[in-house]
Amino acid sequence: LLRKRGGAAVRKRIALCMAALVLALLGPGMALVVSRSFGLTMERERARALGEEAAIARAVALETASNRFDRYEASTLQTRYSSKEMAVYLLRDGEPITGEALPEAEKLPELLNTAARATLLDRPSERLLIAHALGDGVLLLAALDVAPVYALRRALMRGAALIVLLGSALAVALAAWISGLLTRPLRQLSAAAARLARGEYDAPLPTAQNDEIGALIRAFSGMSGAIGEREAALRAQAEERQALIDALAHEMRTPLTAILGGARLLGQSKLSEGQQSELLDMMAREAARLSTMDERLLLLTRLGHERPEWTTFDSRAMAEEALRVFDGVRLEGEGAAFVGERELTILLLRNLVVNAQRAGGEAPVCVTLHPDGFDVTDCGCGMTEEQLAHAFEPFYKADKARTRGAGGAGLGLSLCRKIARLHRGDVRIESEIGKGTRVCYRFDTSL
Repeated sequence: LLRKRGGAAVRKRIALCMAALVLALLGPGMALVVSRSFGLTMERERARALGEEAAIARAVALETASNRFDRYEASTLQTRYSSKEMAVYLLRDGEPITGEALPEAEKLPELLNTAARATLLDRPSERLLIAHALGDGVLLLAALDVAPVYALRRALMRGAALIVLLGSALAVALAAWISGLLTRPLRQLSAAAARLARGEYDAPLPTAQNDEIGALIRAFSGMSGAIGEREAALRAQAEERQALIDALAHEMRTPLTAILGGARLLGQSKLSEGQQSELLDMMAREAARLSTMDERLLLLTRLGHERPEWTTFDSRAMAEEALRVFDGVRLEGEGAAFVGERELTILLLRNLVVNAQRAGGEAPVCVTLHPDGFDVTDCGCGMTEEQLAHAFEPFYKADKARTRGAGGAGLGLSLCRKIARLHRGDVRIESEIGKGTRVCYRFDTSL
């Protein structure tokens, strides 16, 4: 309902603006046309009246040239030359010779004082008055009825007003229709935005044209897609974080229980020195396991928020430094220039080597250098398809008994993949049961 009201409000504003525009342009224009038409018509009537009055004045002057006519003769002349449209009056010294009343006009006294010829358009009586001095104090007054011209002007004004009203109504209707077409995509966008606010990212959008509204639709579509992807990423991140917290709580329970139980045994039981030493070693291993878990969790968290500074370093020198802490690891391949964070790359390689050594096998672990990464290969027990599917999940351990005995926390491969993806690369595992495992690290050399 609010969206409909909003669209109606926009259409109403556009319609009112169009009506105001039509009134502002068509109203004065029609008034100007009517006024111009009235002026031209009145000028033609004035010219016609002047011509007719001039003819009457010549005729009266000829008839009155020989003598001074009396009242009867003046009445005869007025009757003879007057018509239905024009009334004629004869005056001597400003007074009607026949004694009849003159037409009423506001400026008639000024007109009668003319010494030659003058005209007066009297709007109240709708008459055109012409005064013509004939000499010897005799004056001819002609009164032309121009009421038809005023009636024509009023008719034209009514027609113009009707045209303006019809034009305004048509403009309002056209504006409402056109604005409805123009605002339809906006109404659809409004509905899509409302659905987007409810978390529905598949709302249909209007077809984008090559105009400003089309650009808005394309921008909205991109925004909707970006929001959907962002929300999906946040949801996945939240689920991953919750899974990590759940797994962490589960993983911490075992070493904490072992340490707490060992502390109670040390305080309450009478143990031999060998038993105490064995118990203390167990507690130290579990404490070390907690410490390692804490360090790796902190590193995982930091890598998720901070981007390390990259440098260019030699891969063989890096690998030799990383492998100094291991015995029996074979290094193959030629060195190359790696671009990345050197210490994190060392940590990644060491984690892979530690996992490879834990897998067992008679042959030593082999590290093979490539221009875009390295491989770590062992001849251990290998991994099943299910184990490969979960290998990079935090706290996942393919062989829980072996990993726990070795002090692993199940965070090594998760950390390795995190480091690899920071370098725009990835870690891939190829394994076969009973034949060993090869872990391949590759990164983007175009960085």
